[in-house]
Amino acid sequence: MGDLPQTILVQPSQGLRGTLLPPSSKYHTLRYILSAFLAEGASVVHYPALSDDTTVLLQACRALGARITEQLQPDGRVVLQIQGTGGVLHAPANGELSVGNAGAVARLLLGLCALVPETITLTTPYADSLGRRPNGDLLSALTQLGVTVESATSEGTLPVKLHGGARLHGGPVTISGRKSSQYLSALLFLGPLLPEGLEIEVVDDLTSASFVDLTIAILATAGITVQTLEQHRRYRIPGGQHYRAGVYTIPGDYPSTAALLGALAIAGGEITINNLAADDPDGEAVLTAFSEMGLEITRREQTITARRVGPLHGIQLDGNRVIDSVPVIVAAACFARTPSRIFNVASLHLKESDRIQDLADELNQLGCQVTPLPDAIEIQPVAPGQIQGGVAVEAHADHRLIQALALAGLGSVRPVTIHHAQHIAKSYPHFFADLASLGAETLGVGE
Repeated sequence: MGDLPQTILVQPSQGLRGTLLPPSSKYHTLRYILSAFLAEGASVVHYPALSDDTTVLLQACRALGARITEQLQPDGRVVLQIQGTGGVLHAPANGELSVGNAGAVARLLLGLCALVPETITLTTPYADSLGRRPNGDLLSALTQLGVTVESATSEGTLPVKLHGGARLHGGPVTISGRKSSQYLSALLFLGPLLPEGLEIEVVDDLTSASFVDLTIAILATAGITVQTLEQHRRYRIPGGQHYRAGVYTIPGDYPSTAALLGALAIAGGEITINNLAADDPDGEAVLTAFSEMGLEITRREQTITARRVGPLHGIQLDGNRVIDSVPVIVAAACFARTPSRIFNVASLHLKESDRIQDLADELNQLGCQVTPLPDAIEIQPVAPGQIQGGVAVEAHADHRLIQALALAGLGSVRPVTIHHAQHIAKSYPHFFADLASLGAETLGVGE
């Protein structure tokens, strides 16, 4: 984040045009890197997401025993060569492993670090962001498997100390999925390496369940068998399996694409976005949401072209399927002529920021009418010109809020200043440069 300005000034803009290659998918990147990390032998990962989360995970994998080299391609993209561990992990010399501000990385590694024979402590320098996010349900599951755990709080917040190794065993385990699907994904990565395997039961609702489906699909590409006894409820993982080395190519990222579509919805124009997998159900849900708002979107293989064809319409949206895209959808809905309601999003309270309350507070400073609810966000239309802008807003160290506030700035009457905008590097370091290439006016104004 050191090369990115800490403060961004977003000018009102109209008529975005151009063609972009979005960032690679963070979800695919993290899971393919972990599969390669756990494999016996060398794997290749083409075009991983260039983000803080990727950097944190690669540093952690190296600290736990993997050998990783990065090759920069002429087009600026990266190819990773990963010599895996075969599931044999060891703690760093100081016994600590930093997971930065990367929630998914933290949860997935909490599961895998149960394999480490030494005591290991997972830490974060972001006490007010990742440091407040709960991991208690995952720690409870690890305790059922023989792991000794210590946390800073009863909610399982970081730092978390684990002692598994010889104490760790497989067998039946229950897990709550109400707060995060990442807990279940962590067990799915761990289970194949246990001699007894795992039989997992989700005891309540599973939020963002499609991420679990993605985990299982990527595990299959690495030669891992997961038996689905009841989808999103019960799984059996045979023990003693081995991760297979492979060659993986990362597709484009739909939440990043959602931010670009949100910008188009507010500012108008026409843009083309490449490298978007056509068989991604979550991605199609993003495109459907923006189509219902008033964008005309056409697809040709892995390329979409989108343009705004008239005024924006409010929508009624189950946000659980597009959970990471909700903030930018909310920002776009602020400029619609009819009300919107985005529901089934309680888990947004527990992200890098409170993406319901904090998002509403900041957007309302600009003149929007956003109502935060325990499980939903409601947006009322305002008259043209009422979203005045002309103020400074706080990003709460959250890349998704930065995107949403930037989009609102494009449609405000006066410029909007975003503080702590360097946290955009978590998922989309080139976001403001890409907006500028489409014709938006953004300016870094501080270090």
